[in-house]
Amino acid sequence: MTETVIKSRTPFEYGQILNAAVTEGGRELCSGIFTLTEAQYGENRIKVMLAGGVGTPVEHRRGGHVREMFASMHALGKSEGAVLSVLHPFSFSFYRKFGYERVADHLIAEFPTRCLDFVPRMCRLVPYDETRLCDMISVYERFSRGRCLLLPRYDGRYYTGGGRQAYICYEGGEPAAYVVVSGSKTLDVNHYTDTVLTVHELAYTSPGSLEKIFSFLYMFEGEYDRIRMTDLSLCREADMMLRHHMHTEYRLVPDLAARVLDTEKLLDAHTYPRSDGTFTVRVEDGMESVAGLFRVTYGKDGHEVRRIPDGDADLTVDAGALTRILIGAPACDTRGLSYLPGVKVHKDCMDLIRAFPCVPTGIFEHF
Repeated sequence: MTETVIKSRTPFEYGQILNAAVTEGGRELCSGIFTLTEAQYGENRIKVMLAGGVGTPVEHRRGGHVREMFASMHALGKSEGAVLSVLHPFSFSFYRKFGYERVADHLIAEFPTRCLDFVPRMCRLVPYDETRLCDMISVYERFSRGRCLLLPRYDGRYYTGGGRQAYICYEGGEPAAYVVVSGSKTLDVNHYTDTVLTVHELAYTSPGSLEKIFSFLYMFEGEYDRIRMTDLSLCREADMMLRHHMHTEYRLVPDLAARVLDTEKLLDAHTYPRSDGTFTVRVEDGMESVAGLFRVTYGKDGHEVRRIPDGDADLTVDAGALTRILIGAPACDTRGLSYLPGVKVHKDCMDLIRAFPCVPTGIFEHF
């Protein structure tokens, strides 16, 4: 008889890492690493479960072992307070069978360094060292607010190593932005070719601080012919500031899938508009904590989420579609919402759409 076992629990600053496996008679049939931690959800933080390293030896595949492991880990995650599960899928269609749906992409932009000519050159950024970790985290936390899924930071592992260098921008003596970069060059006889400066991570707290980052990057003209920015999905303001779009190459890489583990708690964690609104959503799913009929009212006096026994719904959704809506992945009107797979629209849904606008979503690090 098969069972899901937790082989080890490793605590860290913001949660714990669970090493899980499905076993039978001492044999390991499949395994995965599940991290219980926190993530940004608009203005608030929620508890999430990150799934990674899921794998099944070829001789044990097609036996339903991954499904069994996910069912057990979803239940465990919910029991420990997680309201959402997130993963990097090798196949969206594979994980869609377990209720996961695409919620975030990587937007990569590459352009000639000379195309930063809309800002003055400026080099008044300070190289990062461990004494400035608190300043980096301060910028990151302010940048995270209003975005979705960014994980908490507690050490400097993301800012150094692998040839990366980080630089901090200060405004009035306070940390206001930072950028993490690395360079690549190919030596051809007596000169370098294919010179690219890669921006791995970018965080800022004001238009002025973002402009200073671009001014700093402009200082690399002459050393690097091109700049590659690796995650503009989280930095839409940076893309808005670019000017020479015809010289910019864009590449979109689907990145994250997620599924709701507790509908009522995730609805309650959201920051709603101050103007009055109400909507009712029916969720169809195999998880008891996800399925049901939920009515939300919001306004200047706050919000209320209620699970109700019966009644009419504005729309009916499956777990994947619900996740995309609550994370803010689709930005659409009532007509567009009806095109989202897993959605049946019954009434006007403008109060729901107004409550869940599209927001920058993603995670800088890979897990």
